[in-house]
Amino acid sequence: MIDQLKFIEDLEKIKTSLGKNVDNKTMNIVDNMIALYKLEIDEFEKWADAEAQKDAYLRGTVVSESADSPLLAHPGDFSGDKSE
Repeated sequence: MIDQLKFIEDLEKIKTSLGKNVDNKTMNIVDNMIALYKLEIDEFEKWADAEAQKDAYLRGTVVSESADSPLLAHPGDFSGDKSE
């Protein structure tokens, strides 16, 4: 990801160094490349946020092996208890 950010910075420096007398085709190529890499970064950030939310959800619902866990409160789960 850092490589993409550095590449975008490099492209922006190149664009600036070309000046205003460069033909539109060259500027459009540079602009399109910058937009493409920014889109990749945005998509990665969306994916990373979604993964972080999934991880947070899973961490909040960890199944414990202790008898105090409400997820394990089943008649057959307690040692010494017989289910009816």
